[in-house]
Amino acid sequence: MKILVIDNTGQISACLAEVEADLNCRTDEIQALNALEQLQPELVFLSYAFRGEQTHDYIRLLVKTLPSASLIIVGEQMAQECVLRCLLCGAKGFQELQDLQYYSFRLVQAISRGEAWVSRRMVASLLDAIRQLTL
Repeated sequence: MKILVIDNTGQISACLAEVEADLNCRTDEIQALNALEQLQPELVFLSYAFRGEQTHDYIRLLVKTLPSASLIIVGEQMAQECVLRCLLCGAKGFQELQDLQYYSFRLVQAISRGEAWVSRRMVASLLDAIRQLTL
């Protein structure tokens, strides 16, 4: 599996060290977009801290550039509303940075099977948000 990591701290790639994959890391948003087009990864890990409040717009751009890639947001103690917004913008999952190394293998397996990576509580929030959009 080809994985692109967009992170300017190196923490995500360190957590993925034991995952068997073709891992590419970018620390610049333009280089990351170019790598996304060239490498065509199946999975993208994006650090929320990379763009902060502008992450939602960047997610839209990434999804528009390569809709077939699954995008996982990695953050630290993010508010549920912020995670929900990332998911509604096109992310396929969220993982707390502190637990990424522990869950990395299972996360990559789940994504490779076409699954999302979100908590059950977040599934309920997503259903509520979808319901609100359709009313």
